[in-house]
Amino acid sequence: MINMENNDFDPKDYEKAFNETFDEKHEEFEKITNQKLIISLIGSVNAGKSSTINALTGKNYTEVKARAGWTKNVSLYELSKGIYIADTPGLFDIDSDVSKKASDFVENTADVILYFINAASGMTAHEKKAFQEIDKLGKPVIIVLNKIDALDPNERVDVLNQIREEVGYSAIAISSKTGEGVQQLNSEIAKTLETVGKDLLFLKVSKYKEQSVKKLINIATGAAGAVGALPIPGADILLLTGIQTTLALKIAYVYDFEPSKQDIMKIVASTVTGNVGKQITRWAITALKAAGWIPGAQLVEIATMAVASAVAASMTYAFGWACNVYYKSGMVINLDELSKIFDDLYKKHKAEMEVQKA
Repeated sequence: MINMENNDFDPKDYEKAFNETFDEKHEEFEKITNQKLIISLIGSVNAGKSSTINALTGKNYTEVKARAGWTKNVSLYELSKGIYIADTPGLFDIDSDVSKKASDFVENTADVILYFINAASGMTAHEKKAFQEIDKLGKPVIIVLNKIDALDPNERVDVLNQIREEVGYSAIAISSKTGEGVQQLNSEIAKTLETVGKDLLFLKVSKYKEQSVKKLINIATGAAGAVGALPIPGADILLLTGIQTTLALKIAYVYDFEPSKQDIMKIVASTVTGNVGKQITRWAITALKAAGWIPGAQLVEIATMAVASAVAASMTYAFGWACNVYYKSGMVINLDELSKIFDDLYKKHKAEMEVQKA
C-alpha cells in the first residue's frame, strides 16, 4: 500500500482491508447484540424506580405494555429490542410463595439488580433482610439511594454510612428528580455489565451516549497505537482496520442504527482514504525521510514503529469521533464536513501525543 520510495498511497488497498474485516467483525458484533439484557428493579413503591429509569434512558417504561406470558409477580417491559426492565415487587411480598417465585425469576434471568432505597427513610430492617436474601443469589447488585434532594449534605452522609454498615455495600446516591448522581449510576451500570459482555446493550438505551462513545473511542485508540504500524500490507493493517470496523459498529449501535458495510465504507472514504487520509499518510512517510531514517536498517524499524504508533492511534481517534458525529446526526451530516472534522481531530490528537512524549 505504501511505497517508501515514492510515497504512493493506494486507498483501494485500505478499503479492501475494511471489506475483509467487516464480515468477520460484524459476525462477532451480532453475537453480542443478539443477546438479551434484563435489568431487575427491586424496591418499595415510593423509591422512585420508574423515575430513575426515565432519568437514565429518557423512557418511561411504565408506559410500555408489560410483556405477556411472564409470572404475575414480575412485570417485564421491553425498552428496545432484547433490552428489558423487570419490575420485581414480589420480593417484598409477605406471602412467602410469591416472594420465592419473584426470587427465582431474578436468580435465573437478571443480568444486574438495581436495589432502591428511599433516602428519606434510609434502609429499613425489612429492606436490609430482603437485600441480604438477594445478595445470596450471587447476582451483580447496585444499591441506588434515590431522592437525596430531600436531605441536607450531612444527612446524606449519615444515610450512606448507615447502608454501608448494615450490608457492607456502598450505595450510589442520586436524585432522579434533579438528575444529581444519575450519570455516576449510568457509569456504574455499564461497568458492571461490561464484566458479562452486555454493556453495549445498556449503552443503546442510555441517555449518556456521547460519554459512553468517548470511552469506546479511547479504548480503540489505545489498541490502535499498540498495533504500532502504518497502514502497510500484511497482518498489521488487518488488525488496525479490525479495530476501526468494530469501533464503527459499536458507535452505530449505541445510536440505535443498524450498521451496514455501505454506511461504514462511506465514512472511511470520507476520512481515512479520502484526500485528508492520503495527506496524513504521505506526511508520515515524508517526516520519516526528513528525519534521515529512510532508508536505513534497524533504525528504520524503530523510528517507523514510534511514528506509526502515533499515526495509527490518532487516525483511529479521529475516525471514531467522525463516526460519532455521523451517527449522532442521524447519518445526514455533509460528508465534506465530516472530512474536515476528521482532519482537525487527527491533527489535534497527534499534537497532544507529541507533547506528552516530549
